[in-house]
Amino acid sequence: MLIGVGQVTQRPTPGATYASRKAPLDLMVEALELAANDSGAGRRALETIDEIVAVSSFTWHTPDPALLVAQHLGLSGVSTRLTSVGGNTPQKLIHESALRMLAGELTCVAVVGSEAMYSRLLARREGHEVDWTVQDGRVSSPVGASNDAAPLTAAEYEQGLNLPTNIYPLFENARRARLGWSLHEHRERLGQLWSNFAKVAATNPYAWITDAPSADEIANVSEHNRMVSFPYTKMLMANVPVDMGAAYILTTFEHATSLGVARDAMVFPACGVDANDHWLISDRPVLDASPAMSVIWNSMQQLDVRLDDLASIDLYSCFPTVVQTACDVLGIDAFDSGFIPSLTGGLTFGGGPGNNYVTHSICSMVDALRANPDSQGLVTALGWFCTKHSWGTYATSPPAKGFRHDNAQETVDRLPRCVSEQHDGAVTVESYTVTHARDGGPERLIVAARTKNDVRTWCHSTDERTMVDAESNDLVGRTGSVAGDVISF
Repeated sequence: MLIGVGQVTQRPTPGATYASRKAPLDLMVEALELAANDSGAGRRALETIDEIVAVSSFTWHTPDPALLVAQHLGLSGVSTRLTSVGGNTPQKLIHESALRMLAGELTCVAVVGSEAMYSRLLARREGHEVDWTVQDGRVSSPVGASNDAAPLTAAEYEQGLNLPTNIYPLFENARRARLGWSLHEHRERLGQLWSNFAKVAATNPYAWITDAPSADEIANVSEHNRMVSFPYTKMLMANVPVDMGAAYILTTFEHATSLGVARDAMVFPACGVDANDHWLISDRPVLDASPAMSVIWNSMQQLDVRLDDLASIDLYSCFPTVVQTACDVLGIDAFDSGFIPSLTGGLTFGGGPGNNYVTHSICSMVDALRANPDSQGLVTALGWFCTKHSWGTYATSPPAKGFRHDNAQETVDRLPRCVSEQHDGAVTVESYTVTHARDGGPERLIVAARTKNDVRTWCHSTDERTMVDAESNDLVGRTGSVAGDVISF
């Protein structure tokens, strides 16, 4: 069970300089110390940790950050690991660690991570490099084995699908077209959805943004809220430049009892399910759906999880499209202000510390369940481009049948795949986005299209008139002509 959680958020302060900010190692150490103190066992909790797992950082690259954490805390005889890339990893580690404990391979594990991208940006503005601790070449990296293939095809890369900010809007516009929303109605709904999350962040003591901007402020372009990739403004995307750290300690009931952890501090993982959607976006028949999420939820229901029992839900929320998809799968209204499926405020307002966001959501789940004993909660996590999924439930009481886990990958792998190839000639637009430069101007129209034989092809345009038109007149369903991967209408 989880016995201790810790979160650290160092928000911007007037006149802040790089030298005044905490380094990633400082954030990790502080978060883990907070987690140990939160357990009530303090130093004893730290000294009995078998393994420290560091969540891979976007900003701090050293071979074995977990070893530095152990050394800084004066812990010896601790094994260390470093995760591979993926926002799903903190939740997946809950599943893996629980299974290892049931097998007698592990007694106590700490998972810790941090990001300090805000500090790194300060350093750049001040004209110098960061001077964070980095180990030399004699330290090997204990990164977990990863079988991840390249996340995108050459054709996808060549058309501009190189960043999450250029990809998730394609899913969003496909959803809008499928639901028949006008561009104006869609913008209003996105503002409504994200303003609900902003209200949650306003009550979260660890949130990065707590001023709860309105729906109009979030969805509409302004001096401080530029369009990034249509229809997403800056405030509709994960907020990555943050300085945040989080940690949790997971152990067995017997060990927790030996440490003197109070019964009402214990939160139990009840079940977990993992699965990946078809790895390549080109292979997915429907851009705005996640068959893996559906399979995971079906599996959870077979493991006796019931929606009505979930008093607390934190949905992974890098972009509005994935929240809507998860809500569809669960059968809840994404836009309902009476029940907002977030404990943090999401990756925009709660903060988007790279792969480590879900460590924060797990910490928040522990706090929520302690405050509402006998309740249950759900945490969802994902990585890459709505690709890797890990969902887990938690409760303040031990699960009657023990922790149960399912890997639903075989079921997803049997599902149909889309045929995709580059094509010249007539096509129909399936979805699209327009990427923007930092000055606000349109840069590139990226299009997913279908041939008359329903083969998906990727294309683009940099024609300014076409790009501007695409943001005021819906392109989905429109026929165009492709020549050399460039589309014209």
